[in-house]
Amino acid sequence: MPGTSMRTANYVFSVMSIVLGVFLLLFMFTQSTSFDIGKAIGVVLVLNGAVRLWFAQDDH
Repeated sequence: MPGTSMRTANYVFSVMSIVLGVFLLLFMFTQSTSFDIGKAIGVVLVLNGAVRLWFAQDDH
């Protein structure tokens, strides 16, 4: 069923995005004290993963 594989792909990409965003944020916080583009990208990755996860659950 095509819908099931797409939902699974959305779950995988959302979890990967959240994990990468968290790791990037942790790495950037250990490198500097100012808010720079690396931290902004990390925040965007986490938010992207959260939104993908939210919509993946609504996808039937």
